[in-house]
Amino acid sequence: MSGSTQFFFIVLSIVILASAIAVVTFKNLIYSALSMIGSFLGVAGIFILLHAELVAAAQVLIYVGAISVLVIFAIMLTHHRVGDLKLYFHKQAWIALPICAVAGIAVMIVMATATYNAGTEIQNPPDEDIASLLFNEYGLPFELVSLALLVAMIGAVLLAKKEKQ
Repeated sequence: MSGSTQFFFIVLSIVILASAIAVVTFKNLIYSALSMIGSFLGVAGIFILLHAELVAAAQVLIYVGAISVLVIFAIMLTHHRVGDLKLYFHKQAWIALPICAVAGIAVMIVMATATYNAGTEIQNPPDEDIASLLFNEYGLPFELVSLALLVAMIGAVLLAKKEKQ
């Protein structure tokens, strides 16, 4: 890994972690949604560093473009922009914190001690192969995901409409 690639990886990792922490700590849901977009963009940047430009473009189009807009749309329709502090810090937090700390340390130990069988060949398939799979073999699941997003959006509209009545 070259010096500049490693620098950008560290910067993007910090952006992803800071955004992820901001998602769960902001009291304002709009700020949390915008932080989620920052995290998604950081992940797209990591994909670019891995020379997976097609996956990075899909990350931006699907997650930043579709999912984030759907979340912001649902927040705006339900008019719940600020949550109560009790919703964010539950009584079980003192149990979850040590469990997360132990799990995080275990993951770091496994990653530090694992041996990787990285070959010299790049494992990224050509874009034509991915497109062929997406539009031929996985066309139906791709359309089902878009249908699920549509149903979620209609559900958000119905929930917002019931609250006004």
